[in-house]
Amino acid sequence: MRLRLGICLVAVCLVFSTLAEAGEVLERARARGSLIAAAIPDALPLAARDSAGTLRGFDIEVAQEIAKRLGLAVEFVTPSWQEILAGGWARRWDFAVVSMTPTEEREKTLDFPAVYRMSPATLVVHEGNNAIQVPQEASGKTIGVKADTTYEQYLDHDLTIYKGEPPPDYLIDDPVILVFPDKASAMAALVEGDGVKLDAIVTSLAHAQAAIAAGLPVRLVPGFLYFEPLAVATDKGYPEFDAAIDRVVDEMRGDGTLSELSLKWFGMDLSE
Repeated sequence: MRLRLGICLVAVCLVFSTLAEAGEVLERARARGSLIAAAIPDALPLAARDSAGTLRGFDIEVAQEIAKRLGLAVEFVTPSWQEILAGGWARRWDFAVVSMTPTEEREKTLDFPAVYRMSPATLVVHEGNNAIQVPQEASGKTIGVKADTTYEQYLDHDLTIYKGEPPPDYLIDDPVILVFPDKASAMAALVEGDGVKLDAIVTSLAHAQAAIAAGLPVRLVPGFLYFEPLAVATDKGYPEFDAAIDRVVDEMRGDGTLSELSLKWFGMDLSE
């Protein structure tokens, strides 16, 4: 009985220790005067630096609004995509608004307290490409993607977003996949010319639209490949902070802020 009681007391202490640690996220932020958000400034309309070096974009404004509603300013850091995915952030940043999909695999290292928009995945080709008019015609072709993304998993026919849900319809078979460190690098390789390095890339609709608006010689292949939810990411073990983020993102959706930001940066409402 004493042994069992001792084990129970240890377990209870561990639970309270975890909860106390979780509550310290906002306390630490208040002590320093700001939350620290991770950003990936690789392409507008999501996030990029302007000529003055200032971060701009939809993800940046969402992070700023989350911090504001939590009563704090926000500082940005720019770790690599892989560093964010790995978890174990060791308090280097508090949350990440980087258009990340909460897949089952990623939930092993990260928590995703709130979805803040939906994103269509698209196939993009050089404007000189006349051979690919539908996604199926990209089968067997060389396709570029950002590394460690759902786009790569889609081309590998190994994409699971929500546990228990059926996979998307895989419209492209047996592609030759080339991975790039970021979306901008993949787009730059496609811009070099049809078939020079790539026949196509898979990327977000927002990224594709921004490239076309910037005058790059690329076009969208009609038909979305799949839709994916994009969520705020946090490190494991901070339920009180997660609950606070969930609350303010829900408020942002309810009062139309997410819709307004989506229309501003994408020209369409992707908040639902």
